[in-house]
Amino acid sequence: MPNSNTELFSPAEIGAVAGVPVKAVYKAIKQRLPPGLMIRRNRQPLLTRWGAICVVIDHEMPKDVPVAVRKQVYAQIKGSTRSRAVGASRGIVRYVVDVKSAAARIDAELAQYRKAMKLIVEDPGVQAGAATFKGTRILVHQIADLLARGTTAAELLEDYPRLTREMISAATIYARAHPRRGRPRKPPWQRRRPLSRRTFSRRVV
Repeated sequence: MPNSNTELFSPAEIGAVAGVPVKAVYKAIKQRLPPGLMIRRNRQPLLTRWGAICVVIDHEMPKDVPVAVRKQVYAQIKGSTRSRAVGASRGIVRYVVDVKSAAARIDAELAQYRKAMKLIVEDPGVQAGAATFKGTRILVHQIADLLARGTTAAELLEDYPRLTREMISAATIYARAHPRRGRPRKPPWQRRRPLSRRTFSRRVV
């Protein structure tokens, strides 16, 4: 397992891996996480492993838990990352969070994500650097798009003999963790002028 003290994750990656809406990830980063669980590189927020765990805990907490309590919990997690459970009080109410279970779950999900990413490369010499499956020219986002439109895994395996079921599973999580930026490129034929034009009149009976 990579060093959890140095490995960093984008909000989109944690959203895709843990099933947390990206907006909720950004909300937790902006309003609730203490310094040190997130850093910025080129203005992009990146989460540490424990920052990712706090984001997942934040999403799963009941909506009525006050922000002040959430901040107390995350500060304790940051200060003692080996804790099995942490708690915070608000008036007569005591909130307890099972940190160990949350950490185990996110670690398992991150392990699956790392395994999936090993199947994917971005080689400038293949498909202009777009994400493809290792050893093929098959575009990852294309497979993810087909799945989103209802194409079954069996159909994809028939149409793309070099695909595997592991690649198909990896396509979906990769597309969520690495969304396309900007508008999709138009096919080359759409940018060319037509060779000829013909006008037809429609007869109305």
